[in-house]
Amino acid sequence: MGKTKLHKYERVQHLPNVTFSPLGESESLGSYPWHGVRYKGMERVLELGCGKGEHTLAFAAADPFRLCVGIDSKSHRICVGAEKAMALGLENVHFFRVHIERIREFFAPRSIQEIWLTFPDPHLKKRTIKNRLSAAPFLDTYAHLLIPGGRVHLKTDSEVLYAYTRESVETWGGRVVAAVNDIHGADTPGADDSGFGARDIVSSFEASARSKGATIKYLAFTLGCDREGD
Repeated sequence: MGKTKLHKYERVQHLPNVTFSPLGESESLGSYPWHGVRYKGMERVLELGCGKGEHTLAFAAADPFRLCVGIDSKSHRICVGAEKAMALGLENVHFFRVHIERIREFFAPRSIQEIWLTFPDPHLKKRTIKNRLSAAPFLDTYAHLLIPGGRVHLKTDSEVLYAYTRESVETWGGRVVAAVNDIHGADTPGADDSGFGARDIVSSFEASARSKGATIKYLAFTLGCDREGD
């Protein structure tokens, strides 16, 4: 492990805006920061696989009355976003180090307004398709967490994941409300009406992908209710 990464692992342990949940451990919902009194009544936005939290930080800066939580399993990535949030004085940002498969354990049902999937791993190998963040089990979780009418947003440079997600959502019974093949295309239908975050927040990964000629695709969808009925 490089020294820089090791130092981040050490620093992130002491940051007040970062929470950890070791594998196999969870506490009562009320013990987690986002359920605290200071955030009562605030809308909640999750960025899953947030990396350095570039979208999380931008959402928080744009609206101080929204609580933005960046979730990732990599502590050294979270460290970058958490330290930047503190430097910017953003008090409506929190980072959570946990595997995304477990998020249902930590947030109350029907408590999230938006969920963002920002350039998740497309899992191109057949045996790993089940790990795509738009596979049916993940959609079940999102439906459980979202308020009625809440949206999931996907940004990706993968045509495979983009097409798969459209099909997965429709098969699940959800509704695609926006689908843009090239969010930065000047004449692309729907690009101008995609809403804040789709084209005006550009992460370092996104900028790098575009510099190599990739087109950035955007999808937004709703999920009426989860299939467990709770």
